[in-house]
Amino acid sequence: MRLRILFESLKKITLPWDYRTDVTKVVYTILRIGDPDYGDWLHEHGFRWKNKTYRLFVYSDLVPIHWNLSKKGLADVQCVTWEIGSPDKRFMDAFMAGIERQRGELQLFDTTFKVVDMVHIEPMELKSGLIFRTISPLSVSSADPNRLRYPIYLRPDQPEFIEGLQRNLINKWQAFHRREWKGEEFSIRVWNPKQKLIRVFNVNVRAWHLDLQMWGDEELIRFAYDAGLGIRNSQGFGMIEPVGWRTDSHFF
Repeated sequence: MRLRILFESLKKITLPWDYRTDVTKVVYTILRIGDPDYGDWLHEHGFRWKNKTYRLFVYSDLVPIHWNLSKKGLADVQCVTWEIGSPDKRFMDAFMAGIERQRGELQLFDTTFKVVDMVHIEPMELKSGLIFRTISPLSVSSADPNRLRYPIYLRPDQPEFIEGLQRNLINKWQAFHRREWKGEEFSIRVWNPKQKLIRVFNVNVRAWHLDLQMWGDEELIRFAYDAGLGIRNSQGFGMIEPVGWRTDSHFF
């Protein structure tokens, strides 16, 4: 489940380079307005599987309609498009209710944004072999980043990168469904990586914009679309969108 939202600020702003901390806080504010019990539960507890906890929502980069470069970020921004999604219907209901109760307004970057348009996105049929691209950068680490001060972030050319993606996705599916994954085999390939270093909640996260292809169980492919790939999805990492059935001669 996914929403695409068009925001317009009451005045032109500078969109800072590292905005994800502020955006994540706004998401929880909206959830708590729409459904206080759910918003508190998701923030404090979330979905758990064994010793891991997941929030199970993901959002895209903020994409301004018009902007100019500046040292502090993208200047002269007024209209921004953004996507947010989750496999949990409770999340989507609470988020939409929160927007409605705020009369389509939210506070971000010390200004008021108005929701100009909000639409539900239903993707093409997510079949095995479909090509995707990231619309927020994807990150994989060799350990739980919430338990290490300096996690080891993996590169797409390392075999452990793909293994980490697959393991993380199955763990999130298990946390959401509260049972062991016993589906079909599942595989991923990635190519065209472009590195990003992003600061969120005072942590520097190494992440990648890239293209990817997934084969195998279509339920798991849909879950990757709804929940995101890799770590820190709820902080704006790992949202993907389908682009079709093109192939590329170079990939990791």
